[in-house]
Amino acid sequence: MRRALTTAQVDVDNFVLVTHAVPASRLRAHVPDYFHLETFTSESGEEMCLISVTSFCNRQLHWSAARHPAHDFDQMNFRTYVSHKGRRGSYFFGTYVSTRLSFLGQSAVAANSYLASFQVDVNGGPTGYPAYSTVAATSHGEGSFVIEATNHPEAVHPFETGDEHAQFITYRLHGFARNPLGFQTYGPVEHRRMSPWSGTLLSGRFDFWERLEILQPEEVVPAYSVLVEPSVRFTLHPPRPLR
Repeated sequence: MRRALTTAQVDVDNFVLVTHAVPASRLRAHVPDYFHLETFTSESGEEMCLISVTSFCNRQLHWSAARHPAHDFDQMNFRTYVSHKGRRGSYFFGTYVSTRLSFLGQSAVAANSYLASFQVDVNGGPTGYPAYSTVAATSHGEGSFVIEATNHPEAVHPFETGDEHAQFITYRLHGFARNPLGFQTYGPVEHRRMSPWSGTLLSGRFDFWERLEILQPEEVVPAYSVLVEPSVRFTLHPPRPLR
């Protein structure tokens, strides 16, 4: 009963992860030292890390103890991959959301949250995504992409299998972020392991990354990887101060 009173549930639909490999030195100034930034050595010998733009629709976000009221909204996140005291998770730099209600909730717990106008065109689902495009426009810039994803994930350096690659990016049960007061927070989540489709970034624009000097426009295409999960249910625990 206590779990139902302290968690929320949401179905995340058409969950896109557009990932780029960038020099780890670009992230150091943006990720606090007490997080371990997960890196790898490129084939040319440079220390690299992965960053992802995620975009999805939250369907029927609701308190676990009651099915209603519920809320639908689109969301785009900007994240990298870290661990802290043995907890492997995602470090979130910023978020775009599509409704005023979701913006009020998000901006109360995470810095760099913005209300955005979303235009989403999805052609696909459980059998793959022949075409999928999103434009999220805010007063601080735009995030947009056009992708296709109809393949199964493949091994990409440094991963030995496609599943290892997919799980590294998608199976993250700990979320870390800076709140509006400047304190670091931690929020656990629960979800099944995903089985995403893999594909190609045809075009993209990520002003958020450019503003932080993490990714430049000429580096957007091609992406390191594109993954799309048709639907997965998340259980969300409330964020708490990082200890």
